[in-house]
Amino acid sequence: MTDADHRLMTRKADLGETLKSPIPDHGELAEGEVLLALDRFSLTTNNITYAAYGDAIGYWKVFPTGRDDHGLMPVWGFADVAASRAEGVEVGARVFGYFPMADTLLVQAEKVSRGGFADASPWRKAVPDIYNRYVLCAADRHYDPALENSEAIFRPLFVTSYTAVDFLRDAGFFGARRIVVSSASSKTAYGAAWCLEQDDVEVVALTGARNRAFVESLGCYDVVHGYDDLETIPADVPTLYLDLAGDAALRRQVHAHFGEQLTYDCLVGSTQSDSFTMNDPELVGPKPVFFFAATCLDQHRERGTLHAFYERFLADQKTFFQRVIDPASPWIRIVEHQGLDAAAKVVRALADGVSDPAEGAVVRIAR
Repeated sequence: MTDADHRLMTRKADLGETLKSPIPDHGELAEGEVLLALDRFSLTTNNITYAAYGDAIGYWKVFPTGRDDHGLMPVWGFADVAASRAEGVEVGARVFGYFPMADTLLVQAEKVSRGGFADASPWRKAVPDIYNRYVLCAADRHYDPALENSEAIFRPLFVTSYTAVDFLRDAGFFGARRIVVSSASSKTAYGAAWCLEQDDVEVVALTGARNRAFVESLGCYDVVHGYDDLETIPADVPTLYLDLAGDAALRRQVHAHFGEQLTYDCLVGSTQSDSFTMNDPELVGPKPVFFFAATCLDQHRERGTLHAFYERFLADQKTFFQRVIDPASPWIRIVEHQGLDAAAKVVRALADGVSDPAEGAVVRIAR
């Protein structure tokens, strides 16, 4: 590690406020340790969700800071092995996985195979195994260096979109004939809408005035409504709420408007809230149920169906990627930001809800 290695911590009381600080010196690598040098990672509202639920679900524990007031917001991206004392993990190898916003990350490699390895550090047990595995790109037949930015942005999001729709589909959409999707401009939201295109269910977008034109341009929702005209949506059919906003006040409005027609409240994300609000005494109707993609993947692993799921998922994901970056009508433009200082500005915009939904933000770490 050099004197230039830093991390970007997030103040828990204000998720848009960050603090850049040196990474504590870890000394010489011990047996089994691997030092990963980050190259690029994505930043989306999904990362704000990780921070918002940091205490409730354990995300703050994954990359400990030694401080109560600041945590390391997790991100997904690519890194190179800078040093290794783990057999089977070679210096220079490229990996994809879960990282803090930092120049480097020290991990304790275990379960090393041709396809990757896991971090066995005790604090990583706070979250499901899927968050702790690092994929060795050389062994990944779906890896394409030219698509790293797209993969960094959408791979962690689309798996949530895909598993959520799978879960709802398997449950017969809880009897609903309409799905109302909040924060419809978010990448996870329109990924889910894309997955629902062949289902016999109406998909209704809820979005803010600033993002309405973008959401309408996607063409993956049957109808688009602003938050201020929620009550113009007919409450005449069984309706399911797919909540990406996580906003308690909006949830109350949705529940009050659809009343007995609301069959299920599936809480997936928190793009507009920095708190974990599940138990609301003012809420009428079904209680929100938090959807956790990693739990579904762990269940597939326990049932022995994970390989089959991933084969289906990866094929559909490739089709989705092709649609998102279609040169004729791309849904997003990817913008690269250089360094942790630039990352701080992106985090601020995401936390304040003023980021451009048509932009996919990737942070590059200069070497």
